[in-house]
Amino acid sequence: MKMEFTLTQEFKEEIITLLRQTIQEELKTISSRQNQKQTDSKMLSREEASQFLGCSLTSLWHYQKNNLIPYHQVGRRILFSKSDLVNHLKVEAIK
Repeated sequence: MKMEFTLTQEFKEEIITLLRQTIQEELKTISSRQNQKQTDSKMLSREEASQFLGCSLTSLWHYQKNNLIPYHQVGRRILFSKSDLVNHLKVEAIK
């Protein structure tokens, strides 16, 4: 049994339009995920970390000294990964 379909030009254009819209929506979703990952993986200075956590530089220093928050030392600089801080806050909120 052989079946044949004939597509009208209007139907072809409608399919193309729907495909374009779907692809654009998916690209926006992927782009927003990548932007979120880039934002989360950003390294913060001491000042930026204290603002992000809503604490003073002195409190941040105490947290760091007592290993209460994760940090990275690069030479003499102390840096904080935003994603590490977010994960740490989530864990602390659960406790």
